[in-house]
Amino acid sequence: MDSIVFGPDLALGIPVLDQSHRIVFDMLEAMENLPRPAFDKACRELATEFMEHLREENSLMERIDYPAAQVHRAAHGNLLERISRALRLLRDGEEATARDIVRSLPDWLEAHINTMDLALAIAVSRLT
Repeated sequence: MDSIVFGPDLALGIPVLDQSHRIVFDMLEAMENLPRPAFDKACRELATEFMEHLREENSLMERIDYPAAQVHRAAHGNLLERISRALRLLRDGEEATARDIVRSLPDWLEAHINTMDLALAIAVSRLT
């Protein structure tokens, strides 16, 4: 996993999103060297955290009638599919591939925050 830490460069200025992003990055960092049973549990917890976070983002997009919501939600679907795939791989005994997927998530998240979430934050700031 690239050592990506949630810092000021990833902050959007929307406290609920920034806090959730920080939690996800902390979870990913903590998962790096977990042994198998703990890694499986952490993956399930990560999936739950992602679902909660994405519900918040989707709700925010609905509240402001965000024009790019459909594309943004499609990206969220891609993320959820990655997590679901990792969980399926773990269930099927393919730990190494599941870990590779989890290791790829910080880069995916950083790109998503710096593009789609930043655009959402700008749209929110224009309304306040």
